[in-house]
Amino acid sequence: MGKVALLFTTRNCYQLFDGIFFAKTTQDFSDYHIFNIDLNSTEEQKKLAEDVFERHGMENIPVDGNDPNIYSVEKNIELCIKHIEDNNLDIEWIIWCSHDGVLEGDYFLQRFESQIERNPEFKTKVGVIGFTDIGNVEVGKPCYGRGELPPDLTEIGSGWYQNLPSEYQEQDYFLVQHAHDNVVAVNIDLWKKHIEPDYDFVLFTVWDDICQQFGLKNIASVTIPSLVVLDCYREKVNFGLQRSLNATTMTHVDSYQTKSWIDAWEKKYGYLRTGSGGGRPVKLPKMYEGTILEKIHSWAIADGPKKLGDLS
Repeated sequence: MGKVALLFTTRNCYQLFDGIFFAKTTQDFSDYHIFNIDLNSTEEQKKLAEDVFERHGMENIPVDGNDPNIYSVEKNIELCIKHIEDNNLDIEWIIWCSHDGVLEGDYFLQRFESQIERNPEFKTKVGVIGFTDIGNVEVGKPCYGRGELPPDLTEIGSGWYQNLPSEYQEQDYFLVQHAHDNVVAVNIDLWKKHIEPDYDFVLFTVWDDICQQFGLKNIASVTIPSLVVLDCYREKVNFGLQRSLNATTMTHVDSYQTKSWIDAWEKKYGYLRTGSGGGRPVKLPKMYEGTILEKIHSWAIADGPKKLGDLS
C-alpha cells in the first residue's frame, strides 16, 4: 500500500463522491487507503454513504458525534492519525480532499510519492504540501496558494498565489505562505511534533492556521505546481448543493458570512488578514523573528520562486 492516504470529512454531501470526485478522477486507488469521517449526517445520507464506501473501498472512521470539536478539520486530522496508528498502518502523509476537487491524471498519487522520494528533505522540513488548483478564483485559471506576507502578493494576486511569473510553474516545488486549501497534504510526523490543534478554526482558513503554525516552528509549506486539482465547485448545484462559501450548516458547520475566524486569527497571529478587511502587516510581531514567515515577509514574488535551500 502507498504511504499516502486520502481523508474526506463529510456532512450530507455523499452524492458528490459519485457525482464529481470519483466520476472525474481517473486515479486507481486500489493501493491506497481512503478514509472518511462523517460529521453527523442525516440517516438518509448515512445510508447513501454505505453504498459509496462499498463501491469505492473506502473506510469510515468511527468518531464521537457529540464531541463539540468534531466539525473542525484539525480535530479530524487528529482522529485520522490516531486511527492510522491504532491500526499500525504505514502511512506518512494524509491528503485531505474536498469532494469537488478532482485529482488530475491517472497517476496523481504515484507522482506525489515520487516527489517525496526525490526530495527526502520534505520528511523533516515540510509540514504541508499544496497543489495547483484550477478554477477556484476564475474558470481555467491556476492558483497555487494564498497569503499576505510577501510584499507584492496583494498587488499581484489579491492575496492568492496567482498571476505568477512562468518560472514558478516550471519548478518541481516552491515555498508558499499557505497552501491552497481544497486538496492539501500534511506530514503526519511533523504534525505530531509541531501542531497544536486549534478548534477555533473549523473549515475556512483552517489550513492557513496549520501552515502558519508550521511556519512559526520553521517548518515549510510548499506547492508542487505539476500536480493539478480541478476545482469543480460550480457543478455542486447539479446535486442540490451550494458552494461552501454560500452553504448552510446542513453541509458545513462553519459560516463564511459570519467569518468567526477573523478575531481568532488576529488574536493568535497579530494582524488582520487581507480577506478580513486587513492587509499585509508592515512590521511583524516579535513572534515571527527568525522564522520562515519572517523570510517570506521579505521575499517579493518578483524575486522568483524560493526553495528549502533559500531558508539557510
